[in-house]
Amino acid sequence: MFIAVAILRYKGLGTIYLINTILAVLAAISAPSRKQPPLLWGAKTFAVGGIAYDQLMQIPTPEELKERERREEEKRTLGRGRGRRNRN
Repeated sequence: MFIAVAILRYKGLGTIYLINTILAVLAAISAPSRKQPPLLWGAKTFAVGGIAYDQLMQIPTPEELKERERREEEKRTLGRGRGRRNRN
């Protein structure tokens, strides 16, 4: 009985680390596009798992930053042309 429990326990850990390994490879591939060190994110994702991978995915890519900046500039430009009143 004890042996069966021990085998199931290690099988569960094996599944977790298999998933973490897959996520670590994805993180190492995705990190350079976000100007992040791939080895750091691969190791962090292998050790911590999905939480680290999610943190990496929340870092915007340079293209996303440019798009965000363009949208904010567009909002500022539209805000100026709407005839705001100066309340003094």
